[in-house]
Amino acid sequence: MEQPVIRPFEKEEVHQASELERAVWGGSTPPQQFMTAMKNGGLLIGAFIGDRAVGFQYSFAGFDGQKPYLCSHMLALLPEYRHSGLGAALKRRQAEMAREIGYDWIQWTFDPLESRNAYLNIRKLGGVVSTYWENCYGEMKDPLNAGLPTDRFRLDWWISSQRVTDGIRQPELAEAQPYTVSFSGSGQPVLDQPGNVPDSEAFTVPVPADFQAMRKEDMALAIDWREKTRKIFTQAFGTGYVLADVRRKDGRLNEYVLFKKEHVRL
Repeated sequence: MEQPVIRPFEKEEVHQASELERAVWGGSTPPQQFMTAMKNGGLLIGAFIGDRAVGFQYSFAGFDGQKPYLCSHMLALLPEYRHSGLGAALKRRQAEMAREIGYDWIQWTFDPLESRNAYLNIRKLGGVVSTYWENCYGEMKDPLNAGLPTDRFRLDWWISSQRVTDGIRQPELAEAQPYTVSFSGSGQPVLDQPGNVPDSEAFTVPVPADFQAMRKEDMALAIDWREKTRKIFTQAFGTGYVLADVRRKDGRLNEYVLFKKEHVRL
C-alpha cells in the first residue's frame, strides 16, 4: 500500500474532507465551514495518495474563559487505512502545526469504552483524562453510537510537555485492582458490581477490548458496562485521579490505569 503524504488541505481540495466525512459517518460539514475554521485558528490536515484524500483531521479554535486551546473535532480514515498507524501520524502532524501557530493544549472527546482509541490517545500520544461528560451529545443514530448514551472522556493533550515529546514515564507504584470480571456464555466480559473507588496511589479498571463487537452482539451488556464504568470514572475524577495509562491485556480486556494527580508526570 502506497504511503500517504500528510499535509494541510489546499482550498480547492477542502470538498474532499466533506466527502470523506459523509463516507465514514453519513453526514458532512460544509466546505465553507472548514475554510472559516482554517482562517480563524483551526487546522484541516489530510492524508493524500496523489491528489486523493484518504483521511483527514479537523480542529477548530477553542477558549475555556482563561486559556485558548485547539479543539480536535474529527479524525476520519477510509476503512483500508485504519489500524495502519495513519491516525497517529495525523495526530502528530496536528501537534507540530499547532505548536507552530502558538498552541500548547489540544483537547478532544472519545467514548470511555473504546479502549483501542484510549490506547492511541493516552499510551501512544501521551494525553490524559480527568473529565467525564455524561451523555455528551445526546441521542445519536449513527452505527457507532445508536442505542447508547453518548458518554465521553475529555482528553487533554499538552503538546509541549515531556510526556508528549519524550513518551510517557509513569512512576512505579503499587496498583490496587478493585474490579473483577466474569464472562458470559458467549465469552463476552461482564464487569462485576463495582464498589467505591479505592484510596490508593493508583488503581486499574478493566474495559472491553472490542466494545463495538460487544454492542453488536449484546446491547444490554454494553449498556451495563456504560452504567457501571460511568460510576467508577465520575467518582475517580471527582476525588483527584487522572487516567494516564492504558495496557493491552488478553484480547478480551484492556486495562486503564488511574493515578492520583500528584503522580502524573506532564
